Amino acid sequence: MNQCINCGIATDRCNTIGRRSLEDEAILSIVREWVAPQTVNETDIICTSCWNQANSALNEENRPEEATVGHRRVCILCGRSLLRRVRSHQLRTGSVQDRRINEVVREWILPRTVAASSIICHSCWLRANRASRHFHSGPSTSAASTSAVSEQESQDVPIEQEPLTRHSPPPVVHQRASTIVLPDYFRPIETERRCFVEGCQRNERNRITLSMRKQLLKMYNYYVPPNNRLCDFHLTCTSWDFLNEITVNIINTFTANHIQDMLSLKDSDKNWLDFENIDSIEDHIFYHWVGFNKTQFTQILNEVPQFQNLKRGSTTLAVYLIKLRTGDSDDRLSSLLQIPSTTLSSLLGKARCLMFDYFVPQHLGLNHINRQQIIERNLLIPNELFGNHNGEIRPIIVLDGTYIYVQKSSNYKYQKKTYSLHKYQNLVKPFLIVCTDGYIVEVLGPYPATTSDADIINKEFTDESIYRKYFQSGDAFILDRGFRDSLPLLSACGYRTFVPGSLQEGESQLSTLEANKSRAVTICRWVVEAVNGRFKRDFKLLRQDYFNTASKNLMVHFEVAAALINAFHPPIVNRSDAQEILQLINRYMHVDNRLSNYVISNNLNRRRAQFQPIDVNRENVSDFPEMTFSELILVSLGTYQIKQARSYYGEHVRANGSYVIEVCREVDSDLLQELSTTETTWLLRGRIKSRHISNRIYFVYILVDSSLSGRDAIIQYCCNCIVGKRTVGCCAHTMSIIWYLGWARYQDNIVPPADNCMISLFGHCRQR
Repeated sequence: MNQCINCGIATDRCNTIGRRSLEDEAILSIVREWVAPQTVNETDIICTSCWNQANSALNEENRPEEATVGHRRVCILCGRSLLRRVRSHQLRTGSVQDRRINEVVREWILPRTVAASSIICHSCWLRANRASRHFHSGPSTSAASTSAVSEQESQDVPIEQEPLTRHSPPPVVHQRASTIVLPDYFRPIETERRCFVEGCQRNERNRITLSMRKQLLKMYNYYVPPNNRLCDFHLTCTSWDFLNEITVNIINTFTANHIQDMLSLKDSDKNWLDFENIDSIEDHIFYHWVGFNKTQFTQILNEVPQFQNLKRGSTTLAVYLIKLRTGDSDDRLSSLLQIPSTTLSSLLGKARCLMFDYFVPQHLGLNHINRQQIIERNLLIPNELFGNHNGEIRPIIVLDGTYIYVQKSSNYKYQKKTYSLHKYQNLVKPFLIVCTDGYIVEVLGPYPATTSDADIINKEFTDESIYRKYFQSGDAFILDRGFRDSLPLLSACGYRTFVPGSLQEGESQLSTLEANKSRAVTICRWVVEAVNGRFKRDFKLLRQDYFNTASKNLMVHFEVAAALINAFHPPIVNRSDAQEILQLINRYMHVDNRLSNYVISNNLNRRRAQFQPIDVNRENVSDFPEMTFSELILVSLGTYQIKQARSYYGEHVRANGSYVIEVCREVDSDLLQELSTTETTWLLRGRIKSRHISNRIYFVYILVDSSLSGRDAIIQYCCNCIVGKRTVGCCAHTMSIIWYLGWARYQDNIVPPADNCMISLFGHCRQR
């Protein structure tokens, strides 16, 4: 609404009123004298009558000292002329109600002031009366209206007092609240009539949320009273940077109620994630959101000093790390950190570029590590098994691909490249080159889902590739069976490759030597699987399905995550029993499994008469040796088979807690003579269901000597699974029986994994 700066009449309500701009400096100076201390500039307007009055005063020799107005009876709020209106109200300060209405009007018309002769129309009086019932702050003034009502006001307007009676309570003395100026804080006019944003003409009146009030107070030092309203546009506004550009009509005076409310907002926000002052955040909360402790966070800032050049560099880095760790959407992070979503997206882009350009090269890639450093990272077991080449220790690396799942796409070409027939899902494949202690040398890719590991090697190890130049003849490559098609190329390059054995046509089991060599490879290769797990465990952004719209940054995020793992994740160290495991590998590598040969030659899998089934509990089968957990590790040469044993136990244990096996007490003399055993030896047979194929049963044979104790009592074992002939370690089927008979049945509360979940999910199914 365009109101005259002098008399306050609404110039756009009637065409006969007219309006003029204050372009004339002489007229402008006179109007400034009339409305002082209110600020007047050239953009303000004046009605034609007031302009004529100012022009006349300009031509008079004796200029009147008092202000003159062109329209005298004007509503101070809406600007309507009240000459022909029957009902109007003088702004008095006599009763409590009058004073409250006066305070509301003062707040609404800021930066204008209320004079002693000010009047309002009846409609505005009713609106002000309703607002005065829950007016929050009491009176408040701006810098332009700090002067109180003139002394003449208190003289011209009589104070009405009701006579006291015997039953009436004493009068309530309502004193006007004092104000204080806070130069670094400012606020809008306290009103419920409209959107509090200066100049907004929209009609919606939404109550401002508590979180937005906290955000504006914290980020912009802009206090918004609780009863103020917002339009639909500003309620969903993502950036309030325009508040910093406000230079006119700034209100920086606050009442006691205002200051108390501001302190309550600050106090309720004491757990705010202020990454510009990380010492104010508790250590466990900081690690929960960022994924790194404060020392590591500071180290990143020191290694990438470009963050210090940003206005909010620490927050920029923290936002990016939280994004990697939680994988939450930008809207959720914006709500959490109280940062507008557009600002958050900008911070994420800056942090991503800085981390990729300056942090990643320091911790990832062939240029950041030399061959000698890779040799120094060789662990004891792989170094003794594969590191020595012609009397010289060579680098050992483990290679493998991993998966990052992506959305299904309506782009058919992209859909075909990302759909995996192995996983039945859309994905892309990053490729890892890892040291034996889990340190990531390089990350390659991403590659289409249709690309095999062998194809990746054939593509990257061409004659002119940097990897062909970096790795030299005699270096050891530990691979899995998926690389078999690339073995000719690697062998032609002079690299030594170590791959688990594969079945030849017509075979159902690996030979004892091939099974032992496979175990020697897998005992070293598991580190790359552990590293793959770190990506999915520590960075949820890489664990969930990746949005196709953001896939252009997928590999950047993956390389940053790899660099963070290298920088802060502790490396894998040698096991305490590594030397003992190494001795067992060397001892049994070329030892034949004579028990397996005997089982096959005598076709024991089809015999039933010699074996008697029993339900195992703590009391029976007492002559099976009790073992410690460390002895179980030395039997299997690792913990993987022991973890699998608990799952196999969960599938085979009966409702009463017993485990069914078959025992043959009388062993043939031929077997005793062949194995050079004593008469205290007996043979145990177990039937273990395959965890992959429901109708497949594996037979496990364990030859036990009751005269010995511990793992020494286990003479030999075998299984008819693919690696069941191995003498270096044992398969998971064999370990499931040894684990239960030798250790688990002596423990308390041994339950299958996720047993409670299965019972709660399937145990209470409603019968239909």
